[in-house]
Amino acid sequence: MLTIKVKPGWRKGTKITFEGMGNEMPGADPADVIFTVLEKRHHMYRREGDDLELAVEIPLVKALTGCIFAIPLLGGEKMILTIDDIIYPGYQKIIPGHGMPKPHEQGERGNLIITMLVKFPTELTDEQRSEIVSILRDSC
Repeated sequence: MLTIKVKPGWRKGTKITFEGMGNEMPGADPADVIFTVLEKRHHMYRREGDDLELAVEIPLVKALTGCIFAIPLLGGEKMILTIDDIIYPGYQKIIPGHGMPKPHEQGERGNLIITMLVKFPTELTDEQRSEIVSILRDSC
């Protein structure tokens, strides 16, 4: 039996070799056993190198007026994030040091990149449209 201690931050394609632990045949050296790390898809995060990417959907009103929300972290904790900026489609907030551990740099981590997906309303009344036009008329 062989045991592999998977280290935090190992990437897809990392190889673990156990030399001489494979099949033995008369007249030949025992073969090596090589395991290759694969990544399992996460339901919230996408890995890009040492960075983690997370998409968060927010309503248009919060995108325009600011918002506070909890961001789930890998260890199960939550981080409270306050954004006072106007959030536009494709807006990203980068949180340094909250991505994947860097296996060759003790204590270092990649970034957590949060992409805001602005949820637009699918219907507006004529009165709402008129109010929005009067509010936003001079903003563009």
